[in-house]
Amino acid sequence: MVQQLFTQGSLFDLQTVIDYGQSVINVAQELAKVLIDNRPLSTKTVSSQMNRYFLGTAASGAWQWKDAYEAVEVAQILCLRHLGIKILSQQPQVVVQQLEELTALCPTHTRRSEESVQLQQFSTPLPLAYLVAKAGFIQATDLVLEPSAGTGLLAQMAKLHSASLMLNELAPDRSKILRRLFPGTPLFSVNAEQINDYLVGKTQPSVVLMNPPFSTSPKINSRNPDATPRHINSALQRLADGGRLVTITANWFSPANPSWRETFVRWHSEARVLMSVGVNGKVYSKHGTTIDTRITVIDKVPADSGEIPCITETLDLPELLGLIEQLPKRSPTILLLKIVLLLLSQSQYIVTVKKFI
Repeated sequence: MVQQLFTQGSLFDLQTVIDYGQSVINVAQELAKVLIDNRPLSTKTVSSQMNRYFLGTAASGAWQWKDAYEAVEVAQILCLRHLGIKILSQQPQVVVQQLEELTALCPTHTRRSEESVQLQQFSTPLPLAYLVAKAGFIQATDLVLEPSAGTGLLAQMAKLHSASLMLNELAPDRSKILRRLFPGTPLFSVNAEQINDYLVGKTQPSVVLMNPPFSTSPKINSRNPDATPRHINSALQRLADGGRLVTITANWFSPANPSWRETFVRWHSEARVLMSVGVNGKVYSKHGTTIDTRITVIDKVPADSGEIPCITETLDLPELLGLIEQLPKRSPTILLLKIVLLLLSQSQYIVTVKKFI
């Protein structure tokens, strides 16, 4: 954790301890003002605000650029909150364009901390987060789980749909940010590879939106490609029957890849893989990488065929949007049933049941 102790006078004077989460929020609030005015956010502005609220410079060790990038991402979330639900009332193509323009105003991530590399902390770019949430067809009655919540970009997209949230984030600093950013929201700090085990007895989500580490696991120094299926498998077990899971993975994690075909077939025998499609890596350029990714959508309902829809090519966002708009929507009658069950149960525990229309 980036934490500074400052003393004045003698050794007996009180020490001032920086609240990391609140300091990031404070910086983000200043940066959001620039973005809301539709002005580019320079590294000089970011650095100045970090110096102000962390009581020192990066050179002095008061903060790292990873912390600054977290503040920039939180500023984007605050911009989304400023826009509110009205942004979702526009045509999806317009929303994607606006989010691309907002992302373009932000500085590119050019420096990595040891933690960000080790935990593969690549947050979801806003335009992609919008499409992932859209693929979930989120309703106000949904409970959405984000097992690797990061700074909350995916979670905020779900929040724009007025859904309830359950968040999990293993990194302590990011957990501090989330606690400040989403007060009152259930927040866990466990290894999401075993999230179903850790959350036994907790409310089951009706939607899971996730962007897990692609090939790294806590306390394992070497590359671990099994991390991706472990994250998805555990989240799929936690998902309520009839629920929907939408995940971002590395592009190599595909049903067309012989190394992972069996994994998808096993899931498809218990649930229905609706879509698996590659995403052009340029969407991540502002986050300091151009790695190709993949979106996979799974409904926890019996599969009606052995076919697993897969597109091996990597698509740009407009093409991806077109595919997502063709996904099966969720039944309004079942959503009404969920509301009735909620009123009758007087508890937070609901197992949702959905079917396609």
